[in-house]
Amino acid sequence: MKIEIRTNVYLPEIPSVIEVKAGTTLRDVLSVITPQLIDPDTGNMRSDQDIWGIRLNEDPFSLLRDGLNTLMRTGDIVELSLIIMAGG
Repeated sequence: MKIEIRTNVYLPEIPSVIEVKAGTTLRDVLSVITPQLIDPDTGNMRSDQDIWGIRLNEDPFSLLRDGLNTLMRTGDIVELSLIIMAGG
């Protein structure tokens, strides 16, 4: 099944669509498209992941009932937004 990936910045290493198998979770998808967000030892989000906003079908990651264990479905859209902080 195809999962669409949207970002607010162009990063050539992040594909716009990936093909996954049934039973794939959001954790699996993030591990493929942005492995720096997932701790390979624990499978949890890294503590410094707060520079990325993550949404699944417009729902913020933090509101997903199953979190990283959310099963992907055909046509899902994962949105990655780089949170850019201005400083001075």
